[in-house]
Amino acid sequence: MVTLAPQAPWAMRLVTDRLPVGPPSYAAVTLDAATQTARYTDAAGQVVEMGKHGTSKITGTASMSGGGDGQKPQPQTQDDHTTDYQSD
Repeated sequence: MVTLAPQAPWAMRLVTDRLPVGPPSYAAVTLDAATQTARYTDAAGQVVEMGKHGTSKITGTASMSGGGDGQKPQPQTQDDHTTDYQSD
């Protein structure tokens, strides 16, 4: 008789770390009262640039929908939203 060693479930064997884990590049985060944006600083109090990121833009989509057989299509109505990400 052969005894198999227990293994993790199939899907769990596929999981890997997405990014290396390390300390953050900043020591503190404060809110800049004038611009209402986060200000990241290092241990010496110097501002740390966190890099650019994308901005999401939500747009509506519209489609024509018909009534029943023999009826003309109804006016366009907004029936869905699409989120698009743009670089800053």
